Amino acid sequence: MAAQLDASGDRALSAGAVEALVDLNRAEVGLIFGQAGHLVHYGADTEPLEFLIHVISAVQRGNAPRGAAVGPGDEVRLVGELPESLAGYDERWLRETVFVVRYVGRDATVDVQSDLIEDYMIATVPAAIVDPVRR
Repeated sequence: MAAQLDASGDRALSAGAVEALVDLNRAEVGLIFGQAGHLVHYGADTEPLEFLIHVISAVQRGNAPRGAAVGPGDEVRLVGELPESLAGYDERWLRETVFVVRYVGRDATVDVQSDLIEDYMIATVPAAIVDPVRR
């Protein structure tokens, strides 16, 4: 999909592709961004993948819950008490890393992903522990 988008003259998703991306659930978002992250992390041509990630985030942003403090594509830092699910990660790294929001749940959680070159982990965290860096 990234190669097709890169090769298209207008670098835009077709209406059908946008429609397919609008209602992705948490698992589907995790699969797409996880695989893209894996490819970027291990040296694939990053420009088309990063552009595709940006386009998907823009589509997802329009479908995020209204009134959410952050949306897909926003950069955030983790603040406050970290969830047990992150216990295996270095706390200092977690605090210093700028994450990108990949999914906003209707259950007051967000899925965040670290920089794709450094690492590509995706974690679900309470929305209350993310602090926006850039929208």
